[in-house]
Amino acid sequence: MSPTATGHYDTDALIVAQTARELAGFGLEPRHLRAVKTAADREVGLVEQVVAPVRRGRDAAAAARAEEAVSEIAALSVRLHATLVKIGLRGI
Repeated sequence: MSPTATGHYDTDALIVAQTARELAGFGLEPRHLRAVKTAADREVGLVEQVVAPVRRGRDAAAAARAEEAVSEIAALSVRLHATLVKIGLRGI
């Protein structure tokens, strides 16, 4: 996360900071959040691999199809992650 050209952080950066602060209230420190960031980076890499062939399409609509696929995959990934965490935390 880096500032925009105007020197301001975007809404997503604010959400990340607020969420990290809320997690700190439960004792999670920045060093604990590295694992979350690493997992997110791996998901991004996976999505990039899946979407790359679509993005390389020669027709004018390829970029739009790729962006639509990214949005859909991201939503599905968030749902899957949340459900897997929920399942993993049962009984704790």
